[in-house]
Amino acid sequence: MITTKKNKPLNRLMTACAFAASTLVLTGIGMISAQADETCQSPYMAKIVGQEDFVYVWTLGVEGVGDEQDKLVTVDVNPKSPNYGKVVNSLSVGGRNEAHHSGYTDDRQYLWAGSLDTSKLFVFDVHTDPAKPKLTKTITDFVAKSGGVVGPHTTYALPGRMIITGLSNNKDHGGRTAVVEYTNEGEYIATHWTPTDSNLEGAIKTGKYADGYGYDLRVLPRRNLMLTSSFTGWSNYMMDFGKKNARRP
Repeated sequence: MITTKKNKPLNRLMTACAFAASTLVLTGIGMISAQADETCQSPYMAKIVGQEDFVYVWTLGVEGVGDEQDKLVTVDVNPKSPNYGKVVNSLSVGGRNEAHHSGYTDDRQYLWAGSLDTSKLFVFDVHTDPAKPKLTKTITDFVAKSGGVVGPHTTYALPGRMIITGLSNNKDHGGRTAVVEYTNEGEYIATHWTPTDSNLEGAIKTGKYADGYGYDLRVLPRRNLMLTSSFTGWSNYMMDFGKKNARRP
């Protein structure tokens, strides 16, 4: 059973420090079985107890393959199911948007999926019929609402909220970007620009550079801390690397 938490306002979004931080934790993996927990998931999400029934895979549309559209694919992962290990549903969203990451709301009832090229956000109902998710909302005005943020990368759950990290902006398509706050229902709340050397946005600089870039995001509640990492802008990550490499001597 999925527990629904009461929708409560975010007291205050922590001002990000002007440096990038990321953490990678590796655990030993046996030859027969492996155990893992949700260390990469938001600590505000409802805890799962017992065996999960389905895995949702946010897939990239490829020209010349099937209907060429991005899709949310549902795979049965319950070992006791006759469909174990099989695709049981596929939901196309229309077009190729450079599908990338997805993330649950805090109550796990909705899955938000982002796209790095068109900057659309797709919200799926995964609790009414978990075997057959339904696309309930497509956010097409993310760039306009956010004030120019491009490339929604990480969709991360806070209490009653979704925080979306951007990778770029619509002015120069470089790496300067922000994190954007939405309600679970898909209503825009606020944009929080990543600090730069010229505008620290009230942050305290502790590193060498404050470049304003963005990538991923994690929260550490016991320290009242939100960390972001950095990557690159739209002009770089959407580059045709095949043609670029072909021109190299």
